[in-house]
Amino acid sequence: MQREKNALNGVGVLVTRPLKQARLFAKRLEQFGAVPVVFPTIEIAPPQDMQPLLEARKCLGTYDFVMFVSANAVEQALAALTRWPENVIALAPGKETAGTAAALRQAGVPDQTILTPVSRFDSEGLLELSALQQMQGKRVLILRGERGRELLGETLAARGADVTRVTCYRRVCPEGDAEFLWPLLRQNRLQAITLTAGEALDNLEAMAGEALGQALKALPVFTIHPRIAAHAQARGWKAIDTSRSDSSGGDNSDEGLICGMDSFFSVSRAE
Repeated sequence: MQREKNALNGVGVLVTRPLKQARLFAKRLEQFGAVPVVFPTIEIAPPQDMQPLLEARKCLGTYDFVMFVSANAVEQALAALTRWPENVIALAPGKETAGTAAALRQAGVPDQTILTPVSRFDSEGLLELSALQQMQGKRVLILRGERGRELLGETLAARGADVTRVTCYRRVCPEGDAEFLWPLLRQNRLQAITLTAGEALDNLEAMAGEALGQALKALPVFTIHPRIAAHAQARGWKAIDTSRSDSSGGDNSDEGLICGMDSFFSVSRAE
């Protein structure tokens, strides 16, 4: 089968991530000829109790490492940052040129204090860093969303670190429904769905309702991590993990999603 040129041209893609990130990703999709349909199924809200975050901001300089689990964590935690403490290392999943690391630079954190994974670009990748192996006596602040994974904190504590976890944002389901997607489906103007969090799928199902939800399950769902793909597959969706699709070898990236969709539609249109 010959790979089709501009395989994403005209492909309708449902983008479910929070609005700010959704708009940025939509612009990227348009560069490849895709037709993005921005429909955030996650909204970023402040934590219900702001006091722990306010206290953490005051004493950033007392930590050896501050770990940001996502760009949302950066934006919520460092909104009022005036100066990053030079002695503190900021840890970010993902590539050094994108995502969380890019948000750190935009917030004023110097390049030389940002540390990112080398091979795999998720929490497990961060834990592989040589700087995080001998943690006895080290103080670590983890800035995360509500109901975040415990892997980072538990592993670093087992290595001897004094770990503090602070919730700096919540992911909530937006108000409204997905009924406007019906005509797009009937007119064959929607061919793919992208997911960057398991909660995005849960909320999509809730917003769509049973009938529309079943109709959407006919579409391929492209995810950024095997864990998200497995969650979607367990709920009956046709999920495709694109975390190794980026030609530059990156995980958890917009490029991975685009490359994964490009490969899929190159094959499906050539059949």
